[in-house]
Amino acid sequence: MITDKTLDEALVEVMRCKRALEALRAERKALGDLPYRFTPAKRHAAALRASMDLTRKLADLRAGR
Repeated sequence: MITDKTLDEALVEVMRCKRALEALRAERKALGDLPYRFTPAKRHAAALRASMDLTRKLADLRAGR
């Protein structure tokens, strides 16, 4: 059975991932038409980490932890 703690942790990760992706999008938009390789590395890495953490929390939800 899914616990309230797991739900709360998953919601925190969802919001963290959303903020990271929005920040990445905003910075890429600010750069304009520069090629993809000029994507800010720190924002890109933060978005990937947030996505991976969210994936782990969603796995916990599916496992009923």
